[in-house]
Amino acid sequence: MAKRKAPLRARATAWAVLTGSVWLGLSAELLACSNSSAGAAGAAGAATTHGGASSAGAGGGTAGVSNAGTAGAGNAATNGGTSAGGAQGGTSAGGASAAGAGGSSAGSAGAGGSSHTGVWKVMPLGDSITASTCYPQVLSQKFKDGGHSNFQFVGSQMSNQSCDGAPNVNMEGHGGYGVTFLPMGSTRACTKNSGCGSYAELQTWAAEKPDIVLMHFGTNDVWDGQEPAQILAAYLSVIDEFRKQNPNVIFFVSKIIKLNPTGCSSCLTGVAALVAALTDSWATSHSTATSPLYLLDDYNSGFDPDSATDTADHVHPLLPGATKMAIATYNGVTARGLF
Repeated sequence: MAKRKAPLRARATAWAVLTGSVWLGLSAELLACSNSSAGAAGAAGAATTHGGASSAGAGGGTAGVSNAGTAGAGNAATNGGTSAGGAQGGTSAGGASAAGAGGSSAGSAGAGGSSHTGVWKVMPLGDSITASTCYPQVLSQKFKDGGHSNFQFVGSQMSNQSCDGAPNVNMEGHGGYGVTFLPMGSTRACTKNSGCGSYAELQTWAAEKPDIVLMHFGTNDVWDGQEPAQILAAYLSVIDEFRKQNPNVIFFVSKIIKLNPTGCSSCLTGVAALVAALTDSWATSHSTATSPLYLLDDYNSGFDPDSATDTADHVHPLLPGATKMAIATYNGVTARGLF
């Protein structure tokens, strides 16, 4: 027996249901694409640039369903410091969040700096202030206590002082060295049996290719009566050597702590003159698009060379003095959004 065709109205209803299902399926696909794009945009904020680390925006991925969370949440990295990775935004047309794009631009920002991935290699560099005091170890502990773990201190030397439980760390501190001995072609004559530093050694340090250098150098140079212009020129030679090995190295130059050793009546004024020459404009003018140069203010850290609590010899910090240095350095580095 031949089957009866369904009434025309019934067939139309079935067709409407079928096409409606297809439309709903297509809508779901479009919505998923919107969510995927928004999530990717927010996640792009995870890239780290020279100014600091920006964390991925978790909110961007759910933008198509509800209001677009915080896109590119976390700090956008720029050389000058930190800025918001992306503002909160609502749902835009089609379900994709416009706010998610904030994370994308944040990740690629950074005032010309290149992106950084992995653990940050940090090199404390200097003379005996770095080599034989608690400064590097306390600084490392400060970073960890502040919730910064994506770093390691590097260098051929080990700081293993007894520093109230602060861990041993690697560094590149060398007692008795002067920064003005390091440039290629330096004509300074060394009279110390322990050495004064050399261009060959500078090349070795630079070959370690740290991502960040924390340089506190110049104490012996001031003590020896070297002029600020000579010391600043030596700083630039050191920086240039590191840039040869790593064009993206981030350099922090310290305004060194005060010193007032017996027999050096000019040391306090010598340090003051050096610090006065280390201006923000000097640092900016010697920064590059990929290798920023920043200043650290250890000079105003509160370290007192005439305090028996801070130092035993008017030069080298004891633990309290080293802690003041570490706090000043920590504040200067984290203000740039690093780690």
